[in-house]
Amino acid sequence: MDAKQRSDYEKDSLHLLPLAMIPLNSPSLSRARLVKNVRMQSMLELFQGAGTGSGQIDPGMLDQVFDIAQDTAVNDSDTIRALANLSSFDVYSLRIQLRGLGIDVEDVEHLRLSRSKRAELTKYMLGFTRPLIRHIYGDEKTDITDLSELIGLFDNPDREEAMNNLRLITEKLRITVAGLPRFLEDYGDTFLSLAYFQDCLDSLAPHFRSFSGAIEAIREHPQLRQNTAVMSAMDQITANLAEIRETVEVLLGSFERETQAMWEDINADTFHKVKTLIETNHTTIGGILCGLSVKLEGWSDRFGEGDHGALRQSEFIMSEMRQGMEDLLAIQADAQRPAAVSDIADMVEQ
Repeated sequence: MDAKQRSDYEKDSLHLLPLAMIPLNSPSLSRARLVKNVRMQSMLELFQGAGTGSGQIDPGMLDQVFDIAQDTAVNDSDTIRALANLSSFDVYSLRIQLRGLGIDVEDVEHLRLSRSKRAELTKYMLGFTRPLIRHIYGDEKTDITDLSELIGLFDNPDREEAMNNLRLITEKLRITVAGLPRFLEDYGDTFLSLAYFQDCLDSLAPHFRSFSGAIEAIREHPQLRQNTAVMSAMDQITANLAEIRETVEVLLGSFERETQAMWEDINADTFHKVKTLIETNHTTIGGILCGLSVKLEGWSDRFGEGDHGALRQSEFIMSEMRQGMEDLLAIQADAQRPAAVSDIADMVEQ
């Protein structure tokens, strides 16, 4: 892939963090990236290519491999080790986690999904954009079908028509004209995050099927089915993955219900409460989906095509898939069913 495709792929990924976006002192480290492996370990990838493979080192080995200046309050190895501890590298989790680490990203485009991914998520966004447009215009005829077209009213050459439409929108939402662009941008970005996470979950469906089919074959293997340790591990990992997947589904379903309730009295305040509710769960959802994706996509990359044999597959499950599962379960245990919107009113006021 070319540089643009590589950049877009990294932006849209749950498990990749290009260090070029992070303020570092070492140019050589800025060309590297952090990657999550099947064991949910963060590794520093120094190079990657079809002919060269992936050159990775443990972030804890940085000081032994690179000449890093130690005379600064926070040096590059400290920064990279802190980043390696993050549960997910998706843009929505990073916005929160980098702020928590005190790391400023100069180019905000690094913390936005690529244009191609945003276009791809349009099918998910319709359920969030149509209710807003319908609420504003009701049964009146309108050519507006997207939030960007609402924002575009500010640049409408027909000033009188534009202002009439803007007044209509702000009256319905009970906000000022000056506050409308920010409201629409926040609205779009908030629900784009849900669309992104739903897309990530949906994309795992074929990997779940592939893995489940392999588990059934392993259970029927004449040699392995006599191995109680392997059978117990198969049962445990299958149950864990199903429970973790269900946790994400419950969270996303709860957000959908809260969003529907928001339409009973939509305005800047009720939206902001739902926005806060969703954002406070970004790191949890991102961490769970990142863990599921590296494990299940790692499985498919290794065994996605052809007959690889139940013995080899069981060895991979026992040695790779099980490793890091306790970390994924810990993230899942922190995932609480979202509180009702009214329960986070105090959080919004702060």
